[in-house]
Amino acid sequence: MSLLNASFHLNLQTDLKFGYEVVQQELSDKIKATGKKKVFVCTDKGLISSGVVEKVTQVLEDASIEYAVYAEIEPNPSAHSVMEGMKSFQLEGADLIIALGGGSSMDFAKALAVAVTHPGHVLEYALGGKPIEDKLPLLFAIPTTVGTGSEVTIASVITDSDGGRKLVLGSPYLVPKVVFVDPALTLGLPRKHVAATGADALVHAIESYVSLPANPFTDALALQAIRMLWTYLPQTYAHADNLEARGQVHLASTLAGMSFSLGGLGIVHSLSHPMSARYGVPHGLANAVILPKVIAYNLPASTEKYATIARMIDPSLHSVSMQQAAKTLIPLVEELMHSIDIPQDFSHLDHHFTDEDIAQLAKDAMNDHGTVHYNPRKAVKEDIEAIYKKVLPVNIDEKIYH
Repeated sequence: MSLLNASFHLNLQTDLKFGYEVVQQELSDKIKATGKKKVFVCTDKGLISSGVVEKVTQVLEDASIEYAVYAEIEPNPSAHSVMEGMKSFQLEGADLIIALGGGSSMDFAKALAVAVTHPGHVLEYALGGKPIEDKLPLLFAIPTTVGTGSEVTIASVITDSDGGRKLVLGSPYLVPKVVFVDPALTLGLPRKHVAATGADALVHAIESYVSLPANPFTDALALQAIRMLWTYLPQTYAHADNLEARGQVHLASTLAGMSFSLGGLGIVHSLSHPMSARYGVPHGLANAVILPKVIAYNLPASTEKYATIARMIDPSLHSVSMQQAAKTLIPLVEELMHSIDIPQDFSHLDHHFTDEDIAQLAKDAMNDHGTVHYNPRKAVKEDIEAIYKKVLPVNIDEKIYH
């Protein structure tokens, strides 16, 4: 990119610790150094069943740190659940939040931090609404999946169940102050979650690399994340006990999170958020299915950058034109997704989509603040509808009629 008229801002405020067993080694000391009295652990029941939560709470107990566990977080957490969690936080008298889990736990914990310190309903502070002030409780994050990146981002994505949509809370104050990236906590992650969250990290890296606010710092983070994910995601999916691969993917997820927090995302996320909000599709899976179609749509606007990614993956593409190399990225991505058993479309859903369904999804996507406007190629509602129709099982009767 040209730097002649470029300007950008970086705000790197997270104290990040990476390493196997780093939670056991350093978490208690970090908490004690804050002077806080009680920890509120935000997690889910699955992580309790898997024993991950106990690994963390045992560290707290051994250090005589008072804590409470809140494990009522559901996938794609709703604003209603955040407001319920606020009551528990206040009842416990906690003053430090630990987000323990995947993207849902991270999103919930960040939104909870807003809810407990700001008057009114948490959705009032979504993008375009009231500003989030610098008065949140101290927030730690311990990611246990290999793809969210939310541990280092300024965003929290919350479902408005009443409106059937996802809304984004965004502020630099939402970035956790202390982060522990510990691959040891991901070793029990089911294969399908490795695939979906790892693919999500790849989408974060690719989208942030081609986004309009991208800059040399985000480019470097994104390309390194893509390189690591391309090499190690299939390995960690195929061999759960490959510790090196798992560590590489876990760190790549964080790098991708840094990249998109600083550089933005695009319409892959604009289209995937409504699929999660309205039809319960896991976020990472929705992103992975949509990605190849969006790359095809964006090709005219991002030829050079897509070619750079493709040539990094397959050096033989240096011998073909930039346009051909960029186009080749699509089958390369599809091949990678196939290797981790990501479906090509949403035909597995028990729903045949009508024109009205697709129009509503497209409307939601166009209103996805913080993503749609950063896409390298400007999209209108008809473009979004056309992409949806490439991946959705369309109502058979309507397909014949039209």
